[in-house]
Amino acid sequence: MRETDRRIRVRRVGLIPDDARVRHFDELDEDAQAAVSELAGRPRTGRETGDLDDGDVVKFTDYYQIRTR
Repeated sequence: MRETDRRIRVRRVGLIPDDARVRHFDELDEDAQAAVSELAGRPRTGRETGDLDDGDVVKFTDYYQIRTR
């Protein structure tokens, strides 16, 4: 995990922005996989991981966009 106080939110998207980096769930490191599986489809935030950046899209059960704040 990165040493920041930033949080991530994972939200399902229907359209993927043309400039988005798309990652498959199995390509992510263990921390990022845990964060995506915990947050996908839930209105919660989690700690930022080193493998995901703001705007990334992850193909999991659907497509989910990563938002940091």
